[in-house]
Amino acid sequence: MGIQQGSVALSRYLLLGDGRRPSLGKLNDLFAPYQAAPVSLEGVRKEEICGWVRPVGIDGVKVDLPPDHVWDLSDCQIDDGLLLRLRIERRNVPGPLLQLIYKLRFFDISAKTGKTPGPKERRDLRDEVKAELMARALPALSYVDAFWRDGSGELMLFSTSKKARALFEGLFGTTFAEPLQLQLVPLEPPLIGLKHADWQDSQVASEAVSRLSLATPVAFAEQTQS
Repeated sequence: MGIQQGSVALSRYLLLGDGRRPSLGKLNDLFAPYQAAPVSLEGVRKEEICGWVRPVGIDGVKVDLPPDHVWDLSDCQIDDGLLLRLRIERRNVPGPLLQLIYKLRFFDISAKTGKTPGPKERRDLRDEVKAELMARALPALSYVDAFWRDGSGELMLFSTSKKARALFEGLFGTTFAEPLQLQLVPLEPPLIGLKHADWQDSQVASEAVSRLSLATPVAFAEQTQS
């Protein structure tokens, strides 16, 4: 879900670190290895692939540019931050199709060898068939948008889906948070109304965290202590 789909839900995060704003050049160096490659229609054996793609429309261009077009985070700048777009490719092999092709191969091997494949051979055969069918499966594409105020350490993700949040948090962490030694902190409902300035006031922040820890004591305590 995201701006591109025309519907918006919101999750908020704070990025906690040393307070220094990374340069655009530094961010681009971290960003480049995780840009999404052009979508391939054959030969992909992964069920799920995530990568950053260029947001469409913020510079007046309403169509995607050619796959070989070079772009970077300067194309994502808007107002006081960066609009990030995550593309998710999902491929799936229908269970009945997998079972059908597996049985055909199973009986073919049995007829040729004169014996029934053993447990390991059956597992290997099933994996082989699934990989072959996966390489022919067409991807289902979805997008998730986020707006990162990189100067103030605020981030808004335009989705509340658990799956979308997990995928975004994982790639954002690998791309930016871990190399920059930043902690991506999700703001749960008791904290979501706090402004960034509130976090600079230790008393306000402490009271808010105390309220959240009472609401979700185990999960939040584990997160804040990690």
